[in-house]
Amino acid sequence: MISRGQFYFLTVNFTLGTTLFVTINNMIEEAGPDAWMMPLWAGLGGMLAALLWIALLRCAPGRSPVEIARDAWGPIAGLIVGILYLLVFCTIAAWVLRNLSDFMNVTIMPKTPPTIFHIMFLLVGAYAVAQGSETVGRMNAVITPFLFFPFWLSLALAAEEWKWERLEPAFRDPWAFFQYPSLLAFPFLEAFALTMFWPKVRPGAAGALVSGIASAAVSLSLVLFMVTGLLGPERAARINFPIYTIVQEVSIGRVLVIIHSVLTVTLITLIFVKLLVLLYAAFETIDRLFRPTVRWPHLLALAILISAGARTVYENPVQNRLLIDRYLLIYDGFYSVLIPALLLVTIWIRRSLAGRARKG
Repeated sequence: MISRGQFYFLTVNFTLGTTLFVTINNMIEEAGPDAWMMPLWAGLGGMLAALLWIALLRCAPGRSPVEIARDAWGPIAGLIVGILYLLVFCTIAAWVLRNLSDFMNVTIMPKTPPTIFHIMFLLVGAYAVAQGSETVGRMNAVITPFLFFPFWLSLALAAEEWKWERLEPAFRDPWAFFQYPSLLAFPFLEAFALTMFWPKVRPGAAGALVSGIASAAVSLSLVLFMVTGLLGPERAARINFPIYTIVQEVSIGRVLVIIHSVLTVTLITLIFVKLLVLLYAAFETIDRLFRPTVRWPHLLALAILISAGARTVYENPVQNRLLIDRYLLIYDGFYSVLIPALLLVTIWIRRSLAGRARKG
């Protein structure tokens, strides 16, 4: 079992995850000085989606979405839904790994083969998942303060470059989110993977999930606000990793401590948390579907599958952005909104029919 607080921090860190890598410059390019408002709209949509998931999970206490699908639609359809979710979790995990290796190759270790990063993270993640949900929750709760304070301290040290005029004209395009709706899918609809932890969370999981998504949205909005004020919308939109660029230009003393190395560790750890949740969700799906007696062969198979997927999920950052912009909302919306909504409707109809039969 994991506590409500651990689940809250897991939600925040998972939602931020690779978002700080991939979408910062895209949002600033779309909305300019008003980019900081986009995560607030997207976060509101994510909270509404979370309420849908909560309503579904409360219909069958102690059951995961995979088990609910099997109960509602029968063993064959439930098995198909479970396999689809398994593939979704593996695909997103492969995407996360590829984002990680792109960042490492571009910024720090350009000559290291991407597969090395994939294998290193997957081996550690598989070991943590094998220990169970309590280990994952505790580990994330312990490292969260070491992520929070260095990250915001790094941005605060760059505040001397702040210029308010970079945020002008303000409120020129407050509805820019609706021109970039893929932000709702990535990262907020992907938080559906956290529902696989639901049966293991103590009472209060609903509030932790919704407030965690809200906190992540506010944090992302503040990051965009600071990046825009520190770099300006024109420069930030042209840089692949604007947060890294900001702190790369900051040093304490005479290059005694380079802050960007601290931030790099922080961002990499956030990515690891997201990968850990997805790996746990994938393995938990296998466990609920097939009830294996031994864990390590399935974790090894997942690691091989995700590592292979990370090499082929997209060819370059340009294609990555096109995939996100054009297809991700449809892809994530199908699994995170449509299927849970259909399951919920099915349960309501079956209960209504059962109630009428008893009365008759």
